[in-house]
Amino acid sequence: MTRRFPIPATLVATVLLAPGALGAQQRPLTPAEAVDAVLSTHPTLLAAVARIEGAEADAARARSAWLPGVVADGGVTRFQEPMIVAPLHGFDPTRPPSFERTLVQGRLGVAWTVYDGGARGARIDGSRAGADAADARRTGAEAGLLEEAAAAYLGVQTARELLRATEAWLEALAAEADLARQRVDEGAAPRVAVLRADAALSDARAQAAAARARLDVAQRSLARLMGVPVTAVADRPMATVRPASATPVERDGPASETAAVRAARLAAAAAETRVAEARAGRAPSVNAAAGLLTFGSTAGAFDTEWQAGVQVSWPLFTGGARGATVRRSQADLTAARADLRAAELKADEARAGARAAVEEAAARRNALEASVVQWEEVARIEALALAAGAGVQTDFLRAQASLFQARAGRTAAVADEALARVRLARAQADLTPRTLITLLEIVP
Repeated sequence: MTRRFPIPATLVATVLLAPGALGAQQRPLTPAEAVDAVLSTHPTLLAAVARIEGAEADAARARSAWLPGVVADGGVTRFQEPMIVAPLHGFDPTRPPSFERTLVQGRLGVAWTVYDGGARGARIDGSRAGADAADARRTGAEAGLLEEAAAAYLGVQTARELLRATEAWLEALAAEADLARQRVDEGAAPRVAVLRADAALSDARAQAAAARARLDVAQRSLARLMGVPVTAVADRPMATVRPASATPVERDGPASETAAVRAARLAAAAAETRVAEARAGRAPSVNAAAGLLTFGSTAGAFDTEWQAGVQVSWPLFTGGARGATVRRSQADLTAARADLRAAELKADEARAGARAAVEEAAARRNALEASVVQWEEVARIEALALAAGAGVQTDFLRAQASLFQARAGRTAAVADEALARVRLARAQADLTPRTLITLLEIVP
């Protein structure tokens, strides 16, 4: 005679229903809010911005060489013996020069480099390339932080969903363990049924402990990136996101220049200017200068005169230093060009890997979504059959474990696909705060 046992509502509900949401007392944390916090507080981006300001200052200093330099100086000198107050430009016996022990001198001078073989222009071009390279590195740092923020946000979301799935599994197994004890007490099932249910329950508890640990690590990682206490993340609900785009990945589309490639290209351009600057050392330099000079003493007799001149300087022999400087700059240029090629190859490899990762994650998500639906139905049937006394406990426990694995796999696949699309956008030089928000669609 088959005995029928009442099946608790939680047993079927945990099998059929997806895990519920966290509490809604607070406004959910969104990817946009997380990104804003990361970009406004992370030291990596702050340092990149400071380097841009420094590079722009270097460029301004280099451009200032096009303008003449104006210098004003003066001094008061006390001599042991009386000294002539002003230079003698002739000798008139009727007007002897003045002598004083304390002399006052002043000078207002203007100097300008008329020609230096192109070194000045090369320095200006190099400093401009350096400023642009600093900006490219800031763009790259921002894209890297956006990817880290997306990974951390998805990591917390995945860890929370896995914990909820584990807790749902625990509830179902706990209900089955209670039913198994009831069957054993009534003599309708052997003692091993309780042992099997308890063993499965212990395994689920171990999985739940691991899920809680992963969640703690993920929340701490996101909090560090955002620059907030971990409680600001742990005690707050999160908006659930999913990949927004399901369009096929273009494999042969035009590729934009990534920030790393642009920085390497600008570094090569700066190296070219250093070669030109080094070669300019072989040419003579022409400098023009003019000034007003004032001579006087504490007695108040002051004379002012002007002076102007042109100076030509041409180092004929430097002991090999000039040639060594040229060779060093040429070697730096060769290395910079090789770095540029390496950056281009790395960017191509990153794009290919990101495209493959998107396709793989999307295919895995589709397969696991179908698997979840199938295992939910299998688990429902096994639960009903077991409650009716027509099922086998091992089949029910196996179905429950398989359903948990399918749900966990689907959760991870959704996060992997979203993160893969973010990485693809970065590899295609299209990852900005605006595009990141469009890639991570909030589930209503």
